[in-house]
Amino acid sequence: MRLLLVLLVGTGLLAGCGDKPRALAVGPDRTTHSGGIGAEPVRPEAIRAHLEFLADDLLEGRNTGSRGHNLAVKYLRAQCEASGLRGAGAGSGFFQRVPLVRTTVEERETTLEVKAADGTRSLVYGRDFVVMDTHCNTEGGASAGVVFAGFGVTAPEHGYDDYADLDVKGKIVAILAWEAPSSFPPTVQAYYSDGDVKRANAIAHGAIGVLNIASPATEKRLPWTLLLRGVRSNSLRWLNANGQPGGLDDSLKVCAALSRSGAEALFANETHGLAEVFEAAEKGTPPRFALSKSVAIRFRSRHEKVESDNLAAVLEGSDPVLKREYVLYSAHVDHLGIGDAVDGDSIYNGAIDNAWGCAVLLEVARAFAALPERPRRSIIFLFVTGEEAGFLGSDYFACHPTIPQGQIVADINFDGGPTLASAGDVVAFGAEHSSLRAEVQHAASQTGFAVSSDPFPEQGVFLRSDQFSFVKKGIPSIMISLGVNSMQPGVDGLALWKRWLATVYHSPKDDLSQPISYESSARFARFAFQLGYGIAMETKRPRWNDNDFFGKKFEVR
Repeated sequence: MRLLLVLLVGTGLLAGCGDKPRALAVGPDRTTHSGGIGAEPVRPEAIRAHLEFLADDLLEGRNTGSRGHNLAVKYLRAQCEASGLRGAGAGSGFFQRVPLVRTTVEERETTLEVKAADGTRSLVYGRDFVVMDTHCNTEGGASAGVVFAGFGVTAPEHGYDDYADLDVKGKIVAILAWEAPSSFPPTVQAYYSDGDVKRANAIAHGAIGVLNIASPATEKRLPWTLLLRGVRSNSLRWLNANGQPGGLDDSLKVCAALSRSGAEALFANETHGLAEVFEAAEKGTPPRFALSKSVAIRFRSRHEKVESDNLAAVLEGSDPVLKREYVLYSAHVDHLGIGDAVDGDSIYNGAIDNAWGCAVLLEVARAFAALPERPRRSIIFLFVTGEEAGFLGSDYFACHPTIPQGQIVADINFDGGPTLASAGDVVAFGAEHSSLRAEVQHAASQTGFAVSSDPFPEQGVFLRSDQFSFVKKGIPSIMISLGVNSMQPGVDGLALWKRWLATVYHSPKDDLSQPISYESSARFARFAFQLGYGIAMETKRPRWNDNDFFGKKFEVR
């Protein structure tokens, strides 16, 4: 789970999922099959054994490109091969090498000047501003007038455009970052809050730079100190065949974020002050206007080439036609490595996030490999790198698939979850957007789980893990997790998970000392198996719902 993730899982039944359970082997689009839940049960002890290796201190937090990460993927490969799976990576091997570049800003040589009629003010790096996305060049910058473009959003399907009647060509745009109009539906709001989406929109309107500003509400979720630490520690991008960073356009010369003090310096003595801007934005109507000031930004950064592996294993399907299509399971291997010490511990083990997801996926893969008869479609088990740095491994695989383009019919992603108590429910983030919703309900009914909804969809969990890399390719995708309806008397699962997020998430305390429920984990693995098995047996491919936002936005033409 990425740094910005706030995962709050609800307890209500998923609306519209009241269909009667379908028999596994009966129906107009299914082929009769006796395999059911698999020839061998998923054992809690097996999940625990995988987790004890993957989250051990010896792997030093599995940071992308590190020795610990390399050891983890070698272990995963050995387990997949031992289960009887074959490689689905580059050259029919198990690995797909992901070329990366890591940047480190030379802070003393990086400057931002705010130029007004009455003088120039130099901002302080780390206190007032931070520069982002310096992957295209080791040095560069821009000097231009500034235009405030509200949220920086253009959403024609909602008749909304922050750039309407603004001329930003050759200018630097200041925008309210990581948020969008509250009038949008929650998942649409989350999409338009995305930094990459806003940056691409600025480029499309001719801007040469972006200044990101956090509103007070955003600052509560993403304090400046947390943002600064994230930018300094996670500056990675994958490289294409030409050695250029994927997802970046060098027509945008600079991208920076301003702290509250930096934003106050920019908006001082302007037609609309910062407090007025924040107040108007909270009501959904931020002003848009050209500032009287200009800004000059210069940066210098060091570039380091890094390589890290995705791991892909496959079980070939049994149907002569459908075996050319694939149900994809995914989980990220990486975590945060070694960082600031907390109570004397500096290893960020990432036991729940996401060694647990990898352990569960290994057992799902083993269950598929043990079937007496293979499912109709093929199954790919993908363990990706670089999720914590921005879905890098999954995005690279989605853009450079090792199987024919367009043959992945669905992605089922694992990325941690409430594993500290025995759970009676599961959550499927994003299921409401596609026919996968019915598959989730069916698999849950087969394994004795209730299906709970996400009562806080405005947090955008569906967009904040590796499944979104496949959504952007038009593939119906979901992230599945255990829920928080505890089956243990006197245990409030939701309160337990909220406490974990506040005190353990992305810290060295996410280690093997936690009381993980391996029984629930094994039961969840059986649910995940049943879910993928059902999709693999259907004749029809999963599909986006009619007029769904993501289906229309990323429709494969």
